[in-house]
Amino acid sequence: MSSGKSSFQAKHSTITAITETIRGCLLYNSTNTEWLRNRSPKYSVAAQALPVASAGESTREILLPAIQWIALLPSWTLLAMIIVATTAVCGTVIVKARSEFQSSSLQRDRVVSEIDSLRRTNSSLELEIRRLTNDSNTIELAARERLGMVMPSDIVVPVESISSVSSLRTLSFVR
Repeated sequence: MSSGKSSFQAKHSTITAITETIRGCLLYNSTNTEWLRNRSPKYSVAAQALPVASAGESTREILLPAIQWIALLPSWTLLAMIIVATTAVCGTVIVKARSEFQSSSLQRDRVVSEIDSLRRTNSSLELEIRRLTNDSNTIELAARERLGMVMPSDIVVPVESISSVSSLRTLSFVR
């Protein structure tokens, strides 16, 4: 048992020694970035690590050069860029509004034609209603055709249709 314990202690001491060596190594140190700068030149500058900085410092490092670059531009260039951007936005709005107007006018034309068709149908139905309420010949004709009614003096002859066996019509002869 003592030999098992001594081998465990030997392994533990070896692991501890390796860990201490790694911690002491310059590459392991999180503040040392020298090894990144000495890499092969085949890597781009963007691929190399940036030094750690606070958010405020990095914001200033980005914004200050941008503001200085904008200050170098002539004012007429900025005005021209604003005018171009405004024209592009207005042009987009106008094109969209025009297409919506065209689709709305097509829809309106369809609705107007449907309304005209319904008005014509309505007027023909009103005319038929007037005839059915006032004209006795129209009333008799509607009763014969729509309801299959006959006068007592008529002779009724059943007629079978060729196209449909189940359909049975009557033919009446008026004396």
